[in-house]
Amino acid sequence: MHLVEEDIVAERLKIGRRAALALGAAAALGLWLDAVAAKKSRRRNDRKSGKKDKKNKRQRASGSGRDVVRVAKKYKGAKYTWGGSSPKGFDCSGFTWYVYQKATGMDISRGVEEQWKRGRSVGKNDWKPGDIVFFKNTFERGLSHNGIYIGGDEFIHAENERTGVVISSLESDYYSDHYAGARRFL
Repeated sequence: MHLVEEDIVAERLKIGRRAALALGAAAALGLWLDAVAAKKSRRRNDRKSGKKDKKNKRQRASGSGRDVVRVAKKYKGAKYTWGGSSPKGFDCSGFTWYVYQKATGMDISRGVEEQWKRGRSVGKNDWKPGDIVFFKNTFERGLSHNGIYIGGDEFIHAENERTGVVISSLESDYYSDHYAGARRFL
């Protein structure tokens, strides 16, 4: 005999199939109402704080590229943690996201590819401190690493588990070979 989900719920709760269907519908309605309330609350909070909707690619920044670099340098030596986005441990895009949040109040998104999509393209000769530089085919195919340009052909980034947050040269063989482009958020 094939049991559907409502039959299983009814059997476990010792209630009829109709009651199980009603419970399932009530639970789904409750989840939907919670989601609607949460969305309204976020919109209300965003209006109060003056934030733009996350769907907008550009947000009003309250800092400069120099502010971004100043904040980033505070975390030089922090450890690398896969998926990390706090001073307890950063991965590359967690580091850039955290620094931009602290320095400018901007949410530039959390992943390497999402950050790539949000900024506007900057040519190699036009880099400014605070731009985010991106690399491809480092530990996986495609865009896979990023960091913050600090000037003088150097960038700061959460490199790996062994080195943590370090300053590296964009002219090194490794990073020049894997360079994919740069994006500006300010």
